[in-house]
Amino acid sequence: MVSVRHEVVVEPVPYPWLVDALAVIRTLLEESQADGQGLVLPDGQVIPDIRLTQGRHLRPGSVYLTEIDVEVEVEDDDEDDDGDGIAQADANAVADGSGISEDAEASETVQITVREWDHRRAVRLELALVSDDMNVELDAALKSPDRPCLVEISGRARGDASARTLFGMTGRARVRLDDWWPAADTGCTPPSAPAAARLDHPWIRADVRVVPRPSPSRDDGRWELHVTVSLRGRRLLRPVAAVVLAVATRRIRRSVVQTLDNLAAQWNDRVPHLVAMNADQLRETLLSKP
Repeated sequence: MVSVRHEVVVEPVPYPWLVDALAVIRTLLEESQADGQGLVLPDGQVIPDIRLTQGRHLRPGSVYLTEIDVEVEVEDDDEDDDGDGIAQADANAVADGSGISEDAEASETVQITVREWDHRRAVRLELALVSDDMNVELDAALKSPDRPCLVEISGRARGDASARTLFGMTGRARVRLDDWWPAADTGCTPPSAPAAARLDHPWIRADVRVVPRPSPSRDDGRWELHVTVSLRGRRLLRPVAAVVLAVATRRIRRSVVQTLDNLAAQWNDRVPHLVAMNADQLRETLLSKP
């Protein structure tokens, strides 16, 4: 098994702001109308990329189709004498989060099914993406949206015959919001990590645990996230995976640390601007996006 522990410091999200932001998004959707032509926002704007194909708007059983852009890397057929160097550069770029090519874009259709829409109890959505080489299914639930206390996400990804071993994965994640803010703001240690995720591949299992605490300075309001990532082999391949993980331990640790640092940097770059908005400003920003 390989276990990586790392700390990052991130800008906080006040709980009252989260409550207001969720209320703005929910109200905006509930005040909108949807049909087979698109989603009509309260100000009259039409988003044609979101279409209601079954049921009534935001009622359990309603089904929507939307388009997302997927970046596709275009391979260069030209040979290069320094192929190993290029391969290493690409590997390093992937590790630091900058290795996604923007050579081309493809559009994929996502089906969204509303299973529950009750702002007092829960909002639960099912998402399904089907393409030529991949099938992804997700189930996402937010408990008690008016006073959000729990987020749960589960899903699976399957590939075609050529990519079955790569995409034959299942996963789940849970964030206990009612434990997160006491731990993040006061340092009160919860009995278990408020945020946890597990990803199961036929060969490898990955577990992630995140515990927030006030930053060491305690006067800037920021959060220090203690992240633990554990990797281990599964089933009959456990001995083989153990050898592979042992050989690649140093590279895995470096890649995990770089990825966490990059994610924290992106969070710190974007979140302060968002949390500086009040409810009216956030609503105006969302309406101006289309």
